[in-house]
Amino acid sequence: MRYIQRHSAFARGLHWIHTIACLSLFATGLILFIPSVAAAVGTATVQGARMVHRVMAVIFIVAPIASMIISPKGFVHLWKSLFFKWDADDKEFMKKFFPYLLFGAKQHMPPQKINKSGQGAVDGVLIFASVFIALTGVVLWWPEFFGGPTSGLFQWSLALHSGLMILIGIIMLAHIYLGAGIFQPYKGSGKLMFGNGRVTESDALYHWGHWAKDELKKGDNVIVE
Repeated sequence: MRYIQRHSAFARGLHWIHTIACLSLFATGLILFIPSVAAAVGTATVQGARMVHRVMAVIFIVAPIASMIISPKGFVHLWKSLFFKWDADDKEFMKKFFPYLLFGAKQHMPPQKINKSGQGAVDGVLIFASVFIALTGVVLWWPEFFGGPTSGLFQWSLALHSGLMILIGIIMLAHIYLGAGIFQPYKGSGKLMFGNGRVTESDALYHWGHWAKDELKKGDNVIVE
């Protein structure tokens, strides 16, 4: 059987780190931003959650910045794979995407590049949301440098931080639904980031037809077992 190495060990490691950070931030954020939850868990737990939230926030911000420094070519490659001009296949994919979620086995989807058009759009929103949740988090962490807790900047940052947390949470749920293989056509795709990073030739051609054909032609990342 032939496989294509889709994700490197470095990319998978970064994904592990960011996944742990995101889940920890979301869990502790629920404690810190919802008064009823904070009251239910008690003061000691709230203090612990605040400490974990800050530690994970640093990891959430530093990890991608460090990856850009360590692997600048990888960052450029990622950027190009997310932000590209859509062709007819990309537009058709988006038109058929929601029917595909409901009737996956009956819906024929057009071939895609290394990232699907829908994934590129969602990841663009996620990057935008992540940047602003980090910036507003800085204001919430050190309010004394931004006019104090009663300042307009602090209040707007608090509202935006909470709203972005909800947005990222929704994206995470959708990502888990698809990435964990709960949606049948994506079954087994979790191993791409949490396993060896390899995808079978047939799955690669099914999900990312254009990319798979290019990789099979070049042969550099093709593994035969």
